[in-house]
Amino acid sequence: MKNLAYELVKSIRGLIQQGVGDSARLEYILDRLEKGKVLYHSDKQYLENLLYPNETTTEQPTKLESNSLEKLNTELKSLNAQLENILKNKQKIGLTKPDADSKVQTPSTTKLATEQSPVRHRSEEITLVLSVVLGLISLQGIGHLYIGKIARGAGILVLSLLLSSICVSYFVGIIPKSIPASFASSYLLAILAVGYLGLYIFQVLDSRKLCASYNQYVSEQGKSPPWW
Repeated sequence: MKNLAYELVKSIRGLIQQGVGDSARLEYILDRLEKGKVLYHSDKQYLENLLYPNETTTEQPTKLESNSLEKLNTELKSLNAQLENILKNKQKIGLTKPDADSKVQTPSTTKLATEQSPVRHRSEEITLVLSVVLGLISLQGIGHLYIGKIARGAGILVLSLLLSSICVSYFVGIIPKSIPASFASSYLLAILAVGYLGLYIFQVLDSRKLCASYNQYVSEQGKSPPWW
């Protein structure tokens, strides 16, 4: 089983080096394999299509291709001739004037005007580090901002800064000293501490959960969640 996993990792690295497939998605799959995580079904199907492509399309006889090209060329020539005859007839009856650019031109190649860029996954490790480390210095919600949940992340960040500023204001004497010391020590500080700790734990768990849900949807659907 280890040899099979090693060969699969080796094959994925070869695909990345050769530039085959979506490098961001291949790196995401490689990261999950190296950490012993189970691959999603869509990722398995994606690897099978890259490693074992269907070769039936490359084995078509060249005669069929040449015949189809000849037929297409013949049809285009016939269409061009018909349009030229129509233009000549219109010129004779005075409905149109001669135009040097009125000849029908056949397109040689067609390309897509726009191409959708692949949606990249969000790193669960980076999300966890941002939530845990920055949350300790009153910058909670940065993990949500990283995964794209701007409104929720901004709300958590403002609330954490507000709680921290109230605590600092009390200790440096900005809050009026008219507040009884017993109330401040028994209730105010306890409420602030519990609120800050609860918000800290919530934003760590919530950002990690949202990141995993986002990555799963992107792997299965190939696009960002509509509710994101």
